[in-house]
Amino acid sequence: MEHPVVSAGGGAINILFCKLGTVLIQEAQLLGGIRVELQYMKDELESMTAFLQDLAEGGNRRKQVQIWMKQVREVAYVVEDCVDEFTYHLGSTTSGSGLAGLFHRCIRFLQTVRVRRQIAKQIQELKARATSISNRNSRYGGNHLISGAEGNTFAAQPAPSDITSLDIRTPALFPEITKLVGIEVRQSNLVNWLVDENVQRLMVISIFGFGGLGKTTLAMMTYQTATASFDCRAFVTVSQKFDVKALIRDILRQIIQPVDGNGPEPTVDPLKGIEEWNVEQLANKLRGHLEDKRYLIVLDDIWTITAWEGIQFSLPNSHTGSRIIVTTRMKTVAQACCLHEYDRAYEIEPLTGSESSELFFGRISGNRENCPTALKNISEKILGKCGGIPLAIVSIAGLLATTSVYSYDRWEKIYNSLGLELETSPWLEKLKKILELSYNDLPYHLKTCFLYLSTYPEDHKVRRKSLLRRWIAERFVSEKRGLSALEVAEKYFDEFLNRSIVHSVEMSFDGKVKTFRVHDIMLEIIVSKSIEENFITLMGEQHTLAPQEKIRRLSIHGGSNKNISTSKLLSHVRSLSIFADGEMLQFAWIKLLRILDLEGSGFARNGDIRNICKLFQLEYLSLRNTYVTELPVQIGNLKKLETLDVRDTAIKHLPPHITNLPNLSNLLGGRRVYNYSGSDPISEFWGMHIPNKLGNLEMLTTLAQIEITDSTSHYITELGKLSQLRKLGVMMFVDDDMNWVSLIAAIAKLSSCLQSLLIWRPDGIMNFRVLDTLSRPPMFLKSINFRGKLGRLPEWIGLLANLTELTLRATELESEEHLKVISQLPSLLYLRLHHSAYTGRALTFSASEFPSLKLLTIHLGVYQALNLRFEEGSAPKLHRLELSLFENASIRQPSGINFLANLQEVLVHADPCRNSEAMVHHLMDEASRNPGGPTVTFKAKQWKPTGSRTDPPIDHRGNAWF
Repeated sequence: MEHPVVSAGGGAINILFCKLGTVLIQEAQLLGGIRVELQYMKDELESMTAFLQDLAEGGNRRKQVQIWMKQVREVAYVVEDCVDEFTYHLGSTTSGSGLAGLFHRCIRFLQTVRVRRQIAKQIQELKARATSISNRNSRYGGNHLISGAEGNTFAAQPAPSDITSLDIRTPALFPEITKLVGIEVRQSNLVNWLVDENVQRLMVISIFGFGGLGKTTLAMMTYQTATASFDCRAFVTVSQKFDVKALIRDILRQIIQPVDGNGPEPTVDPLKGIEEWNVEQLANKLRGHLEDKRYLIVLDDIWTITAWEGIQFSLPNSHTGSRIIVTTRMKTVAQACCLHEYDRAYEIEPLTGSESSELFFGRISGNRENCPTALKNISEKILGKCGGIPLAIVSIAGLLATTSVYSYDRWEKIYNSLGLELETSPWLEKLKKILELSYNDLPYHLKTCFLYLSTYPEDHKVRRKSLLRRWIAERFVSEKRGLSALEVAEKYFDEFLNRSIVHSVEMSFDGKVKTFRVHDIMLEIIVSKSIEENFITLMGEQHTLAPQEKIRRLSIHGGSNKNISTSKLLSHVRSLSIFADGEMLQFAWIKLLRILDLEGSGFARNGDIRNICKLFQLEYLSLRNTYVTELPVQIGNLKKLETLDVRDTAIKHLPPHITNLPNLSNLLGGRRVYNYSGSDPISEFWGMHIPNKLGNLEMLTTLAQIEITDSTSHYITELGKLSQLRKLGVMMFVDDDMNWVSLIAAIAKLSSCLQSLLIWRPDGIMNFRVLDTLSRPPMFLKSINFRGKLGRLPEWIGLLANLTELTLRATELESEEHLKVISQLPSLLYLRLHHSAYTGRALTFSASEFPSLKLLTIHLGVYQALNLRFEEGSAPKLHRLELSLFENASIRQPSGINFLANLQEVLVHADPCRNSEAMVHHLMDEASRNPGGPTVTFKAKQWKPTGSRTDPPIDHRGNAWF
């Protein structure tokens, strides 16, 4: 098992290695004698880190290793501070050539003498400190650790506490297992699949989900229920330490029994000598025995596809109706086990609220009615933290049941200190070990990324893209083998989803996670690890103690900041996140800050951010959804800034010096305000004004949304200079041909890089004639969003072979012919026709059209009526159909639903009325004739005003009145 200190320290040290390498190369002339010391520090830290990672992967959890890595990490942090100060004060090395260049270098050398002396002194001290750490480790057990790492005693003896022994057959011995809540409902499908006589081929049933949800219990109960249906059966645990020989031996011992001899003949053991058999012998014996039998094998707790492949070849498919049940935490493993159409992957869901309550009170007081009324509120909070995980509910209920007196104060104390209880209470030991397995199994590079989630408060909805950008700013993620840093971060996050250690809250229409949460109990685990290793310092809520060590990452969840509001405590902070209102910290004290996230901070004002321009290390700045109305004029001083997020603020006018940010990659702005009028919502949007010399931002990859008006239109050509731009959102408030020609020319220049394009003409008509003249459309475009009256689509859209997403709103396409240009796009997966996108009275999807479409969304405005029809052979891959209707809108007799072979769901959003009810019944009738049996779901529209906060006074275009 790898201890978090190694992964947490690894992130810091890897950042430092990059910086030291850069400094040693670029600043060679100015380093002088410091160069030797810096090279020594780099070599020493590399050796320490590599050695400690080897120990961690070998399973070492000795206290000495933990302390040593902690000391190494702290030295790395201090060296990084020193290097950053050094590079900042010495500035750029560029000074030209010739006599003038020599003169400038001499002047610069003299100007930096004092700084270099200070740096030299610090480096000498740090070198001595690093040497002392190495020597201390050697004195207190380092030699033993080294010998172990080379393959001797240590490697052969993992710490006993690392081994979680889970005998899966043991629960069957206890009758109370049959009383577990919700097991019957979840078991019914599995039993039906087991005994299905229509499938005589070997069927694999995968049960997957988060640890503690009861996968093993469900598999065991199903296994016991199906006893009479199979000739032989076995239940084995695979686990993280997969041993194929031990596994096959276990199966053989369960399905083959010793044979009694005749009369005086001794008992014959067909498995005699099994301990000496190799894998081939074991597999042949197993296959030979199972070949003509109907068997049931449960493979519990598989962690890797390799483990599945290692045992799969031993289990024959003899068309006897045999079954294999697999349990795993990994979605990819479940999918790899279920490769045939008759296989089944079952994702186990958390208990519902009523099931959780039944299980909880059943363990404490027999039933909910016996619980004192005073405890019901706190019990609901406790159940909320359990998140429907049966193991968590049972474990915490057991802990609460040990208290002699059931009191609100006692239960609240346990609720607030659950992290400590997980560390100390024997009642929660099994729960902790089960949850830690998910963390411990993460690859080395993912552990730090997962610990970083402890930044966010409990129940906080985390935006996926914001998290990915923060990972990049923290240097947890970097470019790799042709993938951008953002693409690598996406893969890291997908792995968390695969392991079910985070769960989605909001999904985008294309199936990607928009927001997510960490399971509350899992969050307690990583918060404990992060605090223990000084990875993150939390303030507010139950985190009230003043920090005992230097603060590197600070997350404020509430309460007072007085315990940390000193320059000494804040001087080393690299990341600051504020999730609660309170007094603002002095940013001037946090000069090494790399990440500043003030999103949603209701107390942040213009004056509070005036000093952020002194933060020379700042790479990520989010002012999203704050009351800030303007950026500081000196914003151009933030030379390392990569992400600037000012969405949902009143910021429209960007300071001129913003174009002096050489590393800016993501510039995010614009605001949306909803005004509700009856059943038809009216939305107002505005974007940032495009600044002069925008083309200087050569590293810009995301620019959304910008606003082009009469006063800024002469800067449109700057867009064409952004050679790295992948996402562009433009709001056009001008109509003349010249400006539209300039915009189209700029887009043409981005043809080799642009992947996402939004063009919006609020309250006006898009210039179709000019738009249709785009001679070089970006052939890598994956997403297009047109908002504004077009009348028809430009012909060049039909050439975009990579287009996967098309969103239209208010385009007022009047005829089915206007959609023909996109009907044969080979990659189009998502088509959304929002309000007034299509205004024709009939819409027919003809045979062979939309060959790859998976999602179709149609929104109809007030009083709009549409005849919708699907011909046989149209949209053969359509999975989901969404129909949204405003008041008195209708889709008349939709037909052809029965032809959509892959359709899984029809979702209808409408006002409850006789017309909508009739339409839903008609859709249900159509769906009933579809062989795939798609569901039809109705959801009533409920328009509620959004935004309860009071924003600064602004006009209809977003300009502040003051």
